[in-house]
Amino acid sequence: MHDEWRGRRWRLTALTFIAMWLTTGVSFVLLGEKEAALHDLESAIAEGEVTQVEIVGYPTVGDWRGTALVTLRWRGDVLHRYALVKVDKRRNAGSRITAHGDPAVVLGDLEDYLTAISPGYARTDPPALELTYADHLEYQEWNGWRAPDVPAVLGLATWFGTVLLAGAGPQPWRATSWAWIWLILFGGPLGSLAFLLLGGPLGLWRPKDLGRRLTGGWAFLIGVVLLGRANGTNG
Repeated sequence: MHDEWRGRRWRLTALTFIAMWLTTGVSFVLLGEKEAALHDLESAIAEGEVTQVEIVGYPTVGDWRGTALVTLRWRGDVLHRYALVKVDKRRNAGSRITAHGDPAVVLGDLEDYLTAISPGYARTDPPALELTYADHLEYQEWNGWRAPDVPAVLGLATWFGTVLLAGAGPQPWRATSWAWIWLILFGGPLGSLAFLLLGGPLGLWRPKDLGRRLTGGWAFLIGVVLLGRANGTNG
């Protein structure tokens, strides 16, 4: 049986998309940020792993009293991380400070709360934890990740292009065109790479029976039940 995926142009197209996905991944690691919880930052500060925290959107003019939703940014072992925190300064300065809820809530002064966690905070000069401030930044967000426009647009363009390849290219392996489209849409980068590696574009692990394919209906159910639930959990 003739297989159009063996053609050189489809191999080059697939390799181009693989390179674009790798570039997108590297861009997200270098420029993007992964969402984390406040307790992750607390643990890192207490263990001395984080010594610099940027506070985004925190009112610094005068002795303000009220509530504010701020973003805490720091560098993890590999990735940049961020956490959303609601600060409530309507309580007295000496009131108990807590960090619970979604987003986490800090009662009282945020600077005092973070500084008190750092080891030996009262005995170091300069302090063990450096706090800096910034205005709100523009990011594109997806499934617990956020990044500036360039890697975000590159990722969306590569994702959309992979969908077009699945729909307009030769008959794919292991699943119908619509089946792969659903898997790519629900699976994002993972679904896209699965198509490029197993669906025929790169010609890897060609199945013996090209006539047996997952249908679009089953792929949609798999996407809703498994991939959609996984994305919801990660988010």
